[in-house]
Formats: sequence, structure tokens, C-alpha cells
Amino acid sequence: MTQVYAVVLCGGRGERFWPRSRRSLPKQFLSLFGRSSLLEETSRRILPICPLKRQLFIAPAEFRPILRRQLGSSARLVFEPVGRNTAPAIGLAAAYLKQEAPDATMIVLPADHLITDRTGFTRAVRIGATLAARGLLVTFGISPDRPDTGYGYIELGQTVADRQGVTAHQVLEFKEKPGRSRAQAYVAAGNYVWNSGMFVWRVDAIMAAFKQFLPDFSAELERFSKAVGTRQETAAKNRLYRDAASISIDYAVMEKADNVICVRGRFDWDDVGAWPALFRHMTKDDGGNVANGLFVQKESSRCVVDADSGLVAALGVSDLVIVRAGNAVLVAHQRHLGRLKELLAALAARPGADRFL
Repeated sequence: MTQVYAVVLCGGRGERFWPRSRRSLPKQFLSLFGRSSLLEETSRRILPICPLKRQLFIAPAEFRPILRRQLGSSARLVFEPVGRNTAPAIGLAAAYLKQEAPDATMIVLPADHLITDRTGFTRAVRIGATLAARGLLVTFGISPDRPDTGYGYIELGQTVADRQGVTAHQVLEFKEKPGRSRAQAYVAAGNYVWNSGMFVWRVDAIMAAFKQFLPDFSAELERFSKAVGTRQETAAKNRLYRDAASISIDYAVMEKADNVICVRGRFDWDDVGAWPALFRHMTKDDGGNVANGLFVQKESSRCVVDADSGLVAALGVSDLVIVRAGNAVLVAHQRHLGRLKELLAALAARPGADRFL
């Protein structure tokens, strides 16, 4: 097998974890489930396949200090001039790899996912890399254990590989985040999986896909690739991003290509999308509450509490999210968390709000 590289996407803003997640320290850099950040865990998880020297971390330049602090001075950092969603970020990484190892296979991983079954994850990725060596575009789907409306789904077709209990399937269709009843139908059908946002493919295969589906971006990407390592690299990167559409790799390529295969992951997975995710991974007290930090409650239930200092006390409340982080406190009912971005927009409009965002 050709050399395998990991591309870790570190550019998310993590607004749904405000006020712990801020512009200067978004979710992927937080230690929500132990002492290590989600980014650090992502890097360690892929080590059995990709040593640190074959891991590329794609991020805005403003995150340089925190990346160095968490990953060390030897980590390979690639900085974007501006965030343009996942397709341009993946294209940027592919352009660098084309110069270094044009026959390489690249595994694309978001920095902010939680996976504890490293053995199952490694097994699935190895199988995916074997399929990718054939020129296929491979994505990973997670068998759903609940009708979650916060994830996109993938409809699976016939099995094309079955190894060590891990199967790979033709992809019939990518599905948008469904309503409750449709999500229940997907789970009941048995051939739908959550779209994990993780991928593996050969560098030349994804470059060919860009050429087919994003020809203007592809042409600029080729020009940038030739400038890598020269004095023109920075200017070429700025040109690449200046006109690049802000588009996800799903919309740009995966939903259009006819050589897409989905490996059905049997490992646990959570994209840790919002505060209620803590319910799934932390020990609950006798009221069903979960807490990071010092917390005392009386006749309170199903609350999420996260405090970086002091004490949080709850009396006679339920279904709240209570977060104390630095100079900000959030108190929200869980059913309103979908409107958290509205709250942040209102905050941003206030004079002097930058110190809270």
C-alpha cells in the first residue's frame, strides 16, 4: 500500500459550546471529556496508521499558538488565509501532498469528534484505505443507535467488501438532516448510517474529482500546487482562496461522484455537536444531571453544568444548560439551544462584545 497521510481539519468555530468555546479557543481545542483536547485525541487515534510526521493539520493562522502548544513544535501545520468550508481545505492539503507524495492516500478527519474505540476505528480506516487504493472515494458511516435529527444520513446499497466484520457498501444517496419521523424510519430500515464527515482517498483521485466537479477551483489548485515550496507559494495560496467557493466536500464532490463507497463503522462516534452531548459520555447523578466542576443540586434534574471555577448550585430546575467560563455565564433551556447562534449574534451587536466572543 502507498504511504498514508492524515489530514486533520481544525477550522471549526464551535459556537454551540459557547461560552467555553470562544473565537480564540474553539471546541476542538477544549478538554471536555478528560485532560486531553478533542484535537489531541484525534491525533493520537490515527497514530497506529500515520505517525505525527505524516499528519497535516489544516487551520486558520490565528490558531498557530494553540496548535503548537497542544501538538508540539514538530507538528506539520498548514494555514488557510480564510475559512472556506471543507472542500477548499481538503484541496489545499491535497495540493501539498501532490508535491510531497503524489501517490499517497489521505485520510481526512475533523479535529472535534469523539471516538473511544480506537481498535474499531483503526480497523475501519485500514479497510477504507485498501478500497481507496483502487481509486475509490471512501466515506465512513456510523450505525445509528437512535433517530438523531442532528446528523446527515447515508443510504447504503449492496455490500462490496466484508472484512473482519466491517462491511463497505455502494452509496445510494446522501440525505440531509431529517425530521424526527424520517429519522425514525431511517433507523428502522437498517441500511442508513450517520454521515461522519470522515473520508479516505488517493491524492490523485480527489484531485481528479475537483477537476470534474469544481473545474475553476481545480485549475487554481494546480497552479498553487506548482508554487508550493517557492517564493510564490503565499501569493498563490491567497489567489486560490480569494475566489474559492465556501462549500463542503459533500456538496462539492461526494453527492455527485459515481465512485463513492461507504465503510460502515462499528465503532462509537460522536461529533459532540452541542452541550447535551455530555449526557452521552459523562456519569449522571441521581437526578440525571451531568457536571464538569463543582456542582450542588437540590430537586434538579437533567441539567448540563460546566464550570471552570467557583460553585454552581441548582435548586428546583430541570433541563437547563448552565455554563460558567471566564467572564461569561450561559443559562439556557435545552429546547432553545438551537437558537444559541441568535443569542451570539445579538451579543456581537453590542459595543465591546469582542471580549465575550
